[in-house]
Amino acid sequence: MPESKFYFNPNEKGLSVFLGSTEAKLMEIAWEHREISVKTALFYFDKSNKPAYTTIMTILSRLADKKILERKKVGKSFIYTPAMTKEQFLKKRISLIKSALKQFT
Repeated sequence: MPESKFYFNPNEKGLSVFLGSTEAKLMEIAWEHREISVKTALFYFDKSNKPAYTTIMTILSRLADKKILERKKVGKSFIYTPAMTKEQFLKKRISLIKSALKQFT
């Protein structure tokens, strides 16, 4: 599968430069806890700003499609684990930006 569309928003902070805000939060949870399900991911969101179960399910699935998370079926649900460390992810994204900038020099 080819590299997914590259997201970059320099006006954001932290991982939200490279991921949507909910994606960034889910990845922080995944890196911290090493594996997550939709149910456990929801536990770590603030009650005042908690996304719907189906929203988390969709975003985790998309992160797996982007090869940022790996997914395995356990019973009736999926367990998601990081496909790379946070450092590897950031290195890869920074490398893509550097490659893109080379076309202007």
